[in-house]
Amino acid sequence: MNKRPALFSPVYDRTGRNPFQKNDSDKPTAKDPEQAIQWARNLILQASIMTNSYEEQNKLLELLDVFRDYTEKGRVTNQISDKLSAKLAFHSATLANASEKAAKTLKKATATVAGQNNQTVAVATTTTNTNAPQSYATIAAQPSKNATWTTVAPKKKPTPKKLITHYQIVATLEENQTINPLQARNKINEAFQKAGIAGPVIQLAALSKRNNLILTTTSGYSGEFLLQQSNIWMDLFNIKHAQPLESWTKVIVHNVPTTFEGADTLEILRTEIPTYNKGLQIVGNSYWLTKDWKNKQNSSIVIAFKTEAEAKKLGARIIILGESLRTEKYRSIPATTQCDNCQGFGHTKLKCRNQTACQLCAGTHPTSQHKCSTCTTSGKPCIHTLPKCSNCKEPHFANSRDCEVLAAITNKENQYTTEC
Repeated sequence: MNKRPALFSPVYDRTGRNPFQKNDSDKPTAKDPEQAIQWARNLILQASIMTNSYEEQNKLLELLDVFRDYTEKGRVTNQISDKLSAKLAFHSATLANASEKAAKTLKKATATVAGQNNQTVAVATTTTNTNAPQSYATIAAQPSKNATWTTVAPKKKPTPKKLITHYQIVATLEENQTINPLQARNKINEAFQKAGIAGPVIQLAALSKRNNLILTTTSGYSGEFLLQQSNIWMDLFNIKHAQPLESWTKVIVHNVPTTFEGADTLEILRTEIPTYNKGLQIVGNSYWLTKDWKNKQNSSIVIAFKTEAEAKKLGARIIILGESLRTEKYRSIPATTQCDNCQGFGHTKLKCRNQTACQLCAGTHPTSQHKCSTCTTSGKPCIHTLPKCSNCKEPHFANSRDCEVLAAITNKENQYTTEC
């Protein structure tokens, strides 16, 4: 056990015989008070050495300090009060130094993020004199300085921006109906104005690839508002129904007969599918996957469900017109996607059934088998190659961005905002 060392070495003066020495008398008597006090000091010191308790040793040494002050300085001080004052002074000085260091650290951190003007960190600190060492008593005697701290306000989180779909709805039009988007926007806004609703409500009207009307409101309104006020504007057009604009999950149904009544519009599927397929509801307008479906006995159609979870309930097959037909998830392919087999657009080589065409010369062979009749170059152009596009028949390669066919497809693609 590490014992606290004494604050002084015991002094055995010559004022009288030490009571620790052997003495035939059981009760030695001091000659005067000074000698008695000296003996008492020595006994307390011996007791502090003999004790095994650290706490008791501290108490005895504190009592020894009282005797020392009396014999050496001629006074008795309040040891507990003085030590508490010293400890308080020590902690005050430590806190002041820590505050000063914290202020410097915050100042450096603020300098590195000077671009963030929306936060201000203000810290007031107390300063201490560190040039000359000070005793505990001196520090304790100094008046305390109140440090003022400014609470750093947390940065306010920005309000999340609403998605564009918050302001949109899709209106399914009757078949073969032609609408001018600009005229539709103005017509709907006039109807709202007559109903006493201030400001333009519709900001944008557009047609989707499937001839559905997409309406986008101004910032003061929403798609939900349009649906709530549908009695004001829906009668202006031949609209089957309107609903929020959502990301639908599309499914391809293969081998569908093409000769049933209503095959042109596929409107019969709205009642046929939920009746015979666990009540599953389709959304939007169903359509044939290819334009030449009428020339086939069976072809593929595309139907849509509101969520992917509903589409998964369908499984791998669907009942339509009394037949169990195979289904697969529809994977959208941009109209500008070019096929490596036929060099056409809107599909990939995996699904291509067209005549093979060379990307370099428009010949009926794969591009990899193109061979120059002059040199030995194969599968790539050379200085002898005469470019020809299999799409527009102009003197350029089929993958050229200057192709008129590609430009026409791109312009048409940009007219639509969605596939729904």
